[in-house]
Parts: sequence; C-alpha cells; structure tokens
Amino acid sequence: MASMIGQRIRERRESLKLTQKQLAEALGLTPQHISAIEQEKRLPSISSLAKFAEELGVNIDYLVTGKEGTVTEIIPAIKADKNLSIEVKDALVRIVKTLYEAKTAH
Repeated sequence: MASMIGQRIRERRESLKLTQKQLAEALGLTPQHISAIEQEKRLPSISSLAKFAEELGVNIDYLVTGKEGTVTEIIPAIKADKNLSIEVKDALVRIVKTLYEAKTAH
C-alpha cells in the first residue's frame, strides 16, 4: 500500500535512532523532503525507494508491503550497533545479504 510507505520509513528510521536530517544527508535529500514522505504528502521515486531501503537496512518489499523477513531485523540491528566500526558493519551487512539472497534463490 502506497499510503503506508512513509509510516514504514519513519518507523524504521526511528528504530535506527536516525534523525530526518541524518537520513536526508545519507540519501542526498533535504530533511523537508523526508518529512513530506513520512507524512504521506509525497511518495518517494522508485530510485529513491531503493536508496531508502538500503540505508534503512530493509528490502523494498518491506517498505511497500510491510512484509518483514530476517534481513529487515538483522541489518538494522547491525547498523544501529555503536560498538562496531563502519568497516565491520559493512562486512556484516554484506554477509547477511549474501546469505539471504542464497536462501531466497532456492
């Protein structure tokens, strides 16, 4: 449902303890644009939807349908862990994504 995308983006952003400004900077958008999306006043473009999903550690399916899976739980936890270096976070995220893709390919 398109009308829930903004809510899911906001919920995931908040679970990662990111501000609208931090998310906007990571995506190359303005905080006002993030706010408008979260308030359901705007919809993200297809290309920005993919960027939102990647930055928030979820898949596009989650943002569009709300269907969660293992990846939507593990990746945000990795990204939110303040004790891990950025290099370790990136490596762990790659491993989780690779395992998930291998699992869903069967």
